[in-house]
Amino acid sequence: MSQSNSNDRLAKLSWRERIGYGLGDAGFNFYWAIIGSYLVFFYTDIFGISAAAAATMVTVTRIVDAITDPAMGAIADRTNTRWGKFRPYLLFAALPMMGAGIMTMTTPDLDDTGKLIWAYATYGMLMLVYTILNTPYNSLSGVLTANTQERNAINSTRFFFAYFSSIIVGAATPEIAEYFGDGDTNSAYGWQMTMTVYAIIASCLFAITFFSTKERVSPPKNQEKTNPFNDFKDLMLCKPWLILFILAMVFMTTMTLRGSSSAYYFKYFVERIDLLGTYIGLQYFGLMLGAMSAAYVTRFIDKRKLLMIMLIIVGALSIAFTFIPKPHALGVVATKDTQETTLDASDLLGSQHNAGDKYEWQRHDKIFWIIKKKVTLPEPGANLDITALKGETISVKRISADGNTLDSSSIPVEIVIMFIMNFLISVALGFKPPITWAMYADVADYNEWKTGRRATGMTFSATTFSQKMGSTIGSAVLLSALAAMGYEANQIQDGASLMGIVYMQTFIPGILAIATALTLLFYKLDSKQLEDIQKELQERNA
Repeated sequence: MSQSNSNDRLAKLSWRERIGYGLGDAGFNFYWAIIGSYLVFFYTDIFGISAAAAATMVTVTRIVDAITDPAMGAIADRTNTRWGKFRPYLLFAALPMMGAGIMTMTTPDLDDTGKLIWAYATYGMLMLVYTILNTPYNSLSGVLTANTQERNAINSTRFFFAYFSSIIVGAATPEIAEYFGDGDTNSAYGWQMTMTVYAIIASCLFAITFFSTKERVSPPKNQEKTNPFNDFKDLMLCKPWLILFILAMVFMTTMTLRGSSSAYYFKYFVERIDLLGTYIGLQYFGLMLGAMSAAYVTRFIDKRKLLMIMLIIVGALSIAFTFIPKPHALGVVATKDTQETTLDASDLLGSQHNAGDKYEWQRHDKIFWIIKKKVTLPEPGANLDITALKGETISVKRISADGNTLDSSSIPVEIVIMFIMNFLISVALGFKPPITWAMYADVADYNEWKTGRRATGMTFSATTFSQKMGSTIGSAVLLSALAAMGYEANQIQDGASLMGIVYMQTFIPGILAIATALTLLFYKLDSKQLEDIQKELQERNA
């Protein structure tokens, strides 16, 4: 498909094109969801890098990578092919990204220094290729159409698919890694094969986006070739873009803290790592619902006002999340995650043994993914020797003297509340991405209207730069805090290290969400002004 002129810049898009564009972000989230939710945990607890070393590595690598975003935006803006400026990168950078992703999740047998060098090289390469592919993809949403409501629609569709693939990654990754790794026998190989599967799927989705989309919004016909530094200067003088830059950075810090701390929160505070995949999957399902709702709700409420409301809701709920107490009972124990040799029924049930109580210990055998059946073990006492049961998931049922039954596999009420709060926070957060990506496209139009020059790639790439900086800050804060509080992988956490994990999952993201909402007080581009800008741009390009 060739790039068209600007006559159809306000075109309404077919569902085929909306879905085709959205599937591209589904592909990116087969990488980004595993990076955001599991990479830090992978480095510390699978590859064996210390939290402090991982903090330095992630920070340095992402800062270097973030600097490449504006450069890639400038290159994309100056790319001219028969397929357009941005679409070709989706086709030609997919395979290098696949290779970099697989290598990042590969764990060669090296000493501590060798592991760090390997992590720097592979993760740095993954982020570089991600930039080469993702910057043109983001910019593509600004040139498919200049119709503001259509932009809301395509970004809602985009994030529906993004979160749909993230649900798969968030919920299924631990189980897929366990399947390929033969349980706990070869967990490193399991993670490598999981990334291999994801990378193959992602490459196919990028190809679909390439073949199903069309670039319609071109630079002004009289625009002369400009120096990239002039494009960057225009952004630095553009107040709406500067506000979105700060918003994106603070928001990504929030998201990274929530995502990266989830594994630690469930492993050491909740002590139910078996629920992690379900928790993250539900989180992405909530994000998907929010993203789907955004296009409809923005018909009635201005984007800026709606986003402020949702971020304040996120902040209030996240702070309230802090006060959910530690579950009173373990409920279910994955024996591979405990150093104990004996399980006490009272620990799993949260209540003491009484005279006349009888017990049934149960092993949870997996049938498919999270579907399991319970097999009763022969031991009838209040304690169970698990020496021969390593790698199994165990619960207990107590039949009291009066005939009442208490099953520890029932989810404790504290965990139920955690899941509900996480879901509500995620729905509110889901509104943010489609709204802000539509805002970035609006800012590109605003800059063209104000300066007479269009730099779509630079606008979106500089925004991606701020997101990566926010992600860097989030990962660095988490890892540095863990190191400062004495975190040691696979050891019982208590005191400062345990509370630090809790705050990283709850209180700190809440405060950052409220700070993000406050930045929008200074954003003044409203629907009426954007409508006038589009009319004038259409007249100029007629």
